[in-house]
Amino acid sequence: MSPRSAAALSLSIMLAAAACSDAKRPGPTSDPASPPDESAVAVAPEPEPPAPDEAASETEAASETGEPEPDVLPMAPDGTPMLACGEGPAEMSCIPGGAFIRGIDEGPDNAHPRAEIWLQTFWIDRNEVTYAEYKACEKAGECPKSGPQYLDFDRPQQPINGINWFEARTYCEAQGKRLPTESEWEKAARGTDGRTYPWGEDEATCELAIIKTEAEGRACGLKKRGKKPDTGRVWDVGSRPPTQYGLYDMAGNSFEWVADWYSKSYEDCGEACEGVNPRGPCDGEDECPGYKFKVVRGGSWYWGPDRATTYFRRPHVPRNEPFHHFGFRCAADLDQASRVVMVRDAEGELEAPEPAPRD
Repeated sequence: MSPRSAAALSLSIMLAAAACSDAKRPGPTSDPASPPDESAVAVAPEPEPPAPDEAASETEAASETGEPEPDVLPMAPDGTPMLACGEGPAEMSCIPGGAFIRGIDEGPDNAHPRAEIWLQTFWIDRNEVTYAEYKACEKAGECPKSGPQYLDFDRPQQPINGINWFEARTYCEAQGKRLPTESEWEKAARGTDGRTYPWGEDEATCELAIIKTEAEGRACGLKKRGKKPDTGRVWDVGSRPPTQYGLYDMAGNSFEWVADWYSKSYEDCGEACEGVNPRGPCDGEDECPGYKFKVVRGGSWYWGPDRATTYFRRPHVPRNEPFHHFGFRCAADLDQASRVVMVRDAEGELEAPEPAPRD
């Protein structure tokens, strides 16, 4: 029996035991099916909590880790209730469900129009998947052999590069996760106030993101061995300040694959990019007649500030040959996040590694 199968069997036994224990335990006097409020213990109480009608708590009162405060979860116009974060993996942040502003009316045509979109609560990796993490998946036989083909792109805590869309999806699924949708990625980057950059409205600089600048050049001046591709390389993940959701490198360092097929604009995409939890054309599946590109987000070490905005969209063929600035991070639905925690508990993997230190 493989370690993963053993863990699944252990998880089944644990769930069965928990069910029997619950059956014998006297129920509470009200709502016995209600789960404990995980966010209440995960977030330290504020001395003066904001009023429910204040802007920061209209749809999502986010803590530093992305946990929503209790009793402020909204309901979508179609009646879909937004859910509490529950429990998730230590290396992920919870993005509270609710409305956010996606797109822009001025700027790149493919990001038109600016519109309110609703998303259910989800979890997303705080860091881009690293070289070491992807190679561990390869070693376990769960990911295809892939990765950078350039010197100095193979350091353990660098974001994995040279990954195509299918390989990125395979890695996430092997972890019990998935690729984020394009809308999920944008909400995670824009935060609660629809910001232009993950940190706010100040233009991207080398103090805020790993990008190309006029003064420092590509990769904020970080040099590498060898001449191709040009000069520069990715930095270790977590080398710049986090966003309000506790996420790193949402701008710069490595472009990130998302699940969606690329449409020329959100208007051109139509109903597939509207409503609650939009997933784009063909729901992001492997084949989508009439569509040949997937989407990468967030800019990279190779490009300038204009590609580091929260709304910049770049199309690319999903089976690209190894590109030196294409990577990814994973996301998870609430049930996926909870199951990852339970499986890891069964395997004895209780803690995720700390974010990489600043270079």
